Amino acid sequence: YNSYGDVSNTTRDYQFHPDGVIPGMRMDRGVSMPNMLEPKIFPYEVLMVTNRGRNKILREVDRTRLERHLAPEVFQELFGMTIQEFDKLPIWRRNDMKKKAKLF
Repeated sequence: YNSYGDVSNTTRDYQFHPDGVIPGMRMDRGVSMPNMLEPKIFPYEVLMVTNRGRNKILREVDRTRLERHLAPEVFQELFGMTIQEFDKLPIWRRNDMKKKAKLF
């Protein structure tokens, strides 16, 4: 047996699949994919909440974390700190700052 529990010296036959996916095949560590979790950047004016309600926000925008869709320079200008510093603040403080910046 090898480290995967297979009997040594045996091979697995995989059939060709048009979509390129092999059933039972897993992606090993080190194989990277585009970062789907990285938020898209939008202008502050698009993300800002006004008295008339929120602008029509695109599907890619996480409405609970509007600040994540700001460019780092704009974030720094609005909040006076980096995103990493902002993340270290207590949630109540972050929410207060987001309200003042009209991103809540």
